[in-house]
Amino acid sequence: MAVNAMSDAEKYLFYDIECSDGFHMCSFGYVLTDAHFNILLKEDILMNPEAIFHTGAWGKNREKDSGIELGYPKLEFKRSPKFPAHYLKIKSLILDPDTAVIGFSHNNDALFLTKACSRYSLPIISYKFFDAQEMYGETHGKINQVSLNDIAGDLGIDLTGLVMHRSDDDAEASMLATKALCLKENATLAELIEKAPRCKGEVTADGRCLYYVKEAKKLEKRMRASARSEKMNDTNLREFWRYLRGLSPSPELEQNMAGKRVTLDSYYEFNHYKQVALIAGEVVKHGGSYVRMGTAADIYVVASDHRCARYPHIKRAIDGGKAIEVVSLGDFMQKLGITEENLTNADYPVVSDEHSGGAIKIVRRRSGRRKKRHPANTNAVQA
Repeated sequence: MAVNAMSDAEKYLFYDIECSDGFHMCSFGYVLTDAHFNILLKEDILMNPEAIFHTGAWGKNREKDSGIELGYPKLEFKRSPKFPAHYLKIKSLILDPDTAVIGFSHNNDALFLTKACSRYSLPIISYKFFDAQEMYGETHGKINQVSLNDIAGDLGIDLTGLVMHRSDDDAEASMLATKALCLKENATLAELIEKAPRCKGEVTADGRCLYYVKEAKKLEKRMRASARSEKMNDTNLREFWRYLRGLSPSPELEQNMAGKRVTLDSYYEFNHYKQVALIAGEVVKHGGSYVRMGTAADIYVVASDHRCARYPHIKRAIDGGKAIEVVSLGDFMQKLGITEENLTNADYPVVSDEHSGGAIKIVRRRSGRRKKRHPANTNAVQA
């Protein structure tokens, strides 16, 4: 594993990964410097991703939304060796005992790398890292993530000549941002890291990317949440939306929910807060979104035999020609890769720091007597 303490490091490795489709690696670019940020090596390792080239944002029409432009023609990537041919070199760079790994928004790059290892049945590369984006955020009082371009503008970094989305150039830009931040704070990198403990983390042997401070805060929140209600009451509903707002499509998952809006039957939703948070979170990670208005849904998940307040509206929408897919909870869980054990052991969702603020208004239903309605026949939905 790479060095445990920054004071042990004689060299710094900055690396960046580009993907052909948001998931599969097509380049590993890096800059290796000495402890004074002098560049010792710079290289862009191209590889055949064995995947399609679609660089538009998920959920959009990729024919109309070209998205980012990679640093090389597609044919150059396709002619390059596959990831296994580069594995040992990448591993030796990262695990060099005299080298510290510095990332920028490192979670995604780490997951791209672990996904490639798993895809080709190669051992996960487990190592400790430091995140320059978190260094900047903590020293500047920023909770939300700040882009590399914005940091460069704030610190007066000249990125002229560097090509965006060319991995070795992006790695160099991360190095320049780290160097400039040290100069601004009048600190060595080791001193800067002590000022910003939020930047420390590791990639585990099972492929998880953990930030130590964030994980400690998550554990603390889970401890506090253990005494809360398991109903989708107003407090939990606010927490639920904040939790979903902090999620995004996962680079390690198939986006089989891309553009889809999902809702669960209202009885199950109200009585199973933790389970609904787990399901809705997986929907977002697979590219979709969760809604609570039946007529806005593309997929309606039947999870109980009880009366569902949404079903009459969904049925009218279907009768009116709207295409709403109706599925059982069991079938839907299979699509998301959720097991019964996952559902049984679902924990309270943890809201990320950058999405914990901001008021969310809960609209209450009108009080007073309402006309009695006959229960909807949910059996017809399940048929």
